[in-house]
Amino acid sequence: MQIHTKKLVRCLSAPRLLDCSALGNESNEKKSKPLTQEGDRMSIKDDDSIQTVAQPHLPLHIRQQIADWKRHAQHAGNESTKNDSHHLSMPTPHTMIETGLTFHRDIKEGSQRFRWNLLFNILLWIIVPFPLWIPFISNRIAYFIIPSIQAVFVGMWIIISMLALKNALILYLNRYHDFSRMNATTKNVNIHHIVAISCYKEPIELIAQSIQTVANQTEVHKITMIVSFEERTPNKEEKCQLLKKQFGQCGFTRMLFTIHPYGLPNEIPGKCSNSNYGLRIGVQQMAIPDQETDNILVTTCDADSKFPPQYIAALTHQYLKQNRPALTTIYQSPLFYNWKLDGLSFFTRVIGLLRSMLMLGALIPFNINTMSIFSYSLSLAKKGNYIHPAYQMDDIICLIRWMGVTQRRLVISMIPVPVLSGPTSGETIEKEIIEWARQARRWTIGAAEVFHYFVIKAKRIPIIAAFSWGISFMIYYGILLCSAGLYGVTSMVSMLLLVRDVPPIITLIMYCLFGAQMATFLVAFIIDMFIPKLLDVKECIFVLRNLFHFLTTPLVLLVYSLVELYALHEILIFGRKVCKHGASAKTAL
Repeated sequence: MQIHTKKLVRCLSAPRLLDCSALGNESNEKKSKPLTQEGDRMSIKDDDSIQTVAQPHLPLHIRQQIADWKRHAQHAGNESTKNDSHHLSMPTPHTMIETGLTFHRDIKEGSQRFRWNLLFNILLWIIVPFPLWIPFISNRIAYFIIPSIQAVFVGMWIIISMLALKNALILYLNRYHDFSRMNATTKNVNIHHIVAISCYKEPIELIAQSIQTVANQTEVHKITMIVSFEERTPNKEEKCQLLKKQFGQCGFTRMLFTIHPYGLPNEIPGKCSNSNYGLRIGVQQMAIPDQETDNILVTTCDADSKFPPQYIAALTHQYLKQNRPALTTIYQSPLFYNWKLDGLSFFTRVIGLLRSMLMLGALIPFNINTMSIFSYSLSLAKKGNYIHPAYQMDDIICLIRWMGVTQRRLVISMIPVPVLSGPTSGETIEKEIIEWARQARRWTIGAAEVFHYFVIKAKRIPIIAAFSWGISFMIYYGILLCSAGLYGVTSMVSMLLLVRDVPPIITLIMYCLFGAQMATFLVAFIIDMFIPKLLDVKECIFVLRNLFHFLTTPLVLLVYSLVELYALHEILIFGRKVCKHGASAKTAL
């Protein structure tokens, strides 16, 4: 068992000044770990293993960056010492393991407001008010073109619902497959896994639940578990101790704990920077040869993730069946949000069901983007310089920058087992709705910001791949999610109040389109009837309550679109400074 924290690194700088007892000693008699130093290498002796850290030879520009970081950290160090019983010292150059691994090129400031995410706003301004002014141009054109545009939007939902049903059927048909037994027949290929979980202020009980589902994997002996905390996580050493005690003997190949330092250059707080740091530290400690990286699969997840026991085996099977497409494919398991979802408000439940359907029917089939919990080869991660720490949405950012280094549009392959992810939640209905709106705002701002990142980096991607992905992303986020719902309202108002002498057949078509739209929403509720049972989720939803949730789906989508409308104009007015990753509340889970 290895625990890598900032205090451990500072112990390398000044071992005489640090009491290392908080790093993993379970006996009160052992107040510090013995250290030995040999030349340029230093070993930390532990009851479980010996961790060796090489002292790098630093070029001038890196030493200057460390000096800048020291000045930045001096104030934070003075503050933390007041509340810390451990004696801390400032890092010396051989603590590059703590800071140097996360350095990226300096972020180019550019324009803070006039960014490519303006295209989302332009689409919104064109599509949403269109039904309100076109009748004044031509009444005849209005009653033909308004239903035609609405038919296009409904057609998108119909295609998505059909693909979602198809993929849901695949999940159901694979419910009894023993992927571990199928993998045992594969000879001469040994696939190892890294599962990296990012944590901040989540309750320790929630983190433990998530790790327990990884420990329950049928191929747990092939997993290295990396738990990444933040420097500002309360009681992080105690949490590491509790998790080490609970999962130290569960069968993992190795379990690592990392503490991501606060305030590193060219980073913003969030999952991107946390995952980037934890994965780099973990890979360095594992000392994986370059020729073996194709046989290492990385899975990143949140602190509110529950994996089925066959997840790792199913991922391995899919990877081997496709002949190890290390640099061309990212793997996504369909996410379902039925974690106490039956006890939450209709706002949260409806969006949770629709998100699952959209992943099954749009994000995966059209290779748009992965979400939250996804897997990829270590070769792809290293070739793509891991995860950009200056953005907030690691799933989309990884896809974009990795398309640049592989010079192709990446395939998103569905892992044929579902995964349970925590929905937005709150202790009261008011807090839950506030959290729901807060997360919708964050997702919208994040999608707009990564679209700007994509346009800037598109010149590094082949033109056909860049154009096809950019159009797919724009249609999904800019039109389907942000504009289509609001267009439905303005088109209804226009047809009722502004358009004159509407032919009865046009009125009938509008009613049929609304009925078809509701039928696509019904698909999400049908999928919810049988897929969560594969995850051993027990819910109690009375039929009338379920009917109420179904009937309120258009209202929920409308409110969601209004939140997106606000978020897009917020980033338009305030620029990139609103692109921050606020951790979601998870206490109710």
